[in-house]
Amino acid sequence: MVRNVGTLDRTVRLALGALFVIGGVGSYAGLFSLGFGPVPAALGAAFVAAVGVILLVTGFRRTCPLYLPFGIDTSDDRN
Repeated sequence: MVRNVGTLDRTVRLALGALFVIGGVGSYAGLFSLGFGPVPAALGAAFVAAVGVILLVTGFRRTCPLYLPFGIDTSDDRN
């Protein structure tokens, strides 16, 4: 796949992804609650952790599928 994630974008994705995964796991372990309204805490924790995993994967692969339809390219090696 074509890389479309630049260095700063990648760094932010990796940092936020790690924080989201840690937050989701911490919430699921009962350290704090991510439940709100009718959403149970376990579902909120799973959602936050899943978003974190997606950010980590896109950061490591340096490819964001959501950027493709919009033509967004933050990579450093533009031609």
